[in-house]
Amino acid sequence: MERRAYEIALASLEAGVVAWRYRYVKKDVTDSQGKTWVGDWKYVPTKEDCNDRPNYEIQELYNLPPAIAAPTRGLVNAVRFYDQVKHTNPPVETGAWKDAIDWVLKEACQAVNIDAKGE
Repeated sequence: MERRAYEIALASLEAGVVAWRYRYVKKDVTDSQGKTWVGDWKYVPTKEDCNDRPNYEIQELYNLPPAIAAPTRGLVNAVRFYDQVKHTNPPVETGAWKDAIDWVLKEACQAVNIDAKGE
């Protein structure tokens, strides 16, 4: 786990700008929800292609690896329960195996935001 954190940190240091985007911002104008009015983003390959006049917002875009999600507390607890069941090896009739597997499946699906049926 610690090694993976170092790899991610190193990748972020090596990441370079891959594109740019810019948009017009009307600083003193708000929309119907009270938010500052902004135009649509325009995506361009170089900073020189951006509109750098006043009232334009410019942002760099980087190519970074996807973020790693940490396991939820529920998933960690479910896997620990499964390990306990595995080590005690109770008879199948107790239902402990099914409970352990169902719990791990439920927590894993919630971690990736799908239901246990895969939908």
